[in-house]
Amino acid sequence: MKRLEIKALTGQKGVSKFGLLVLVLVIAGFFSIGLKVAPLYIDHNVLTGVARALVEGGTADDMTVTEIRERFSSQLRLNNISGFDVSDIRVSRADGGTVIRIAYERRVPLFANLEIIAVFDDTIN
Repeated sequence: MKRLEIKALTGQKGVSKFGLLVLVLVIAGFFSIGLKVAPLYIDHNVLTGVARALVEGGTADDMTVTEIRERFSSQLRLNNISGFDVSDIRVSRADGGTVIRIAYERRVPLFANLEIIAVFDDTIN
C-alpha cells in the first residue's frame, strides 16, 4: 500500500499545458492593465509636483491665476502630457497663501467597450 502512494506522488511533475496557458493569460492581463494605468498616475504625479513646487516655493503667491495655468500648460508640453484641460485647475487664496486644487477624470479604453476611469482630486496648500 505504501508503495502505491509513493508512485502516485512521483508520477506528477510540472504544470499542464492548460495551467500554463491560464497563467500566461492572467499575467498578460495584469501587464496590459498596468501599462494603461501607470501613465495616468505618472502624469498626475507630474501635475501635483508642479503645484507643490509653486505653492511650497511661494512662487504661486505672486502669480495670477492665468500665469499659474500658463506654467502648468508649459509643463504639460514639456512632459508630453495630453488630454488634460488646464481649466481643471482651481486656484484660490486663503490665509495669505495660495491653494491649488487639481480635480479631473481620465478615461482610457481597455478593450472593446470597457474603459478604465481614474478620478483625481488633490488640494495642495
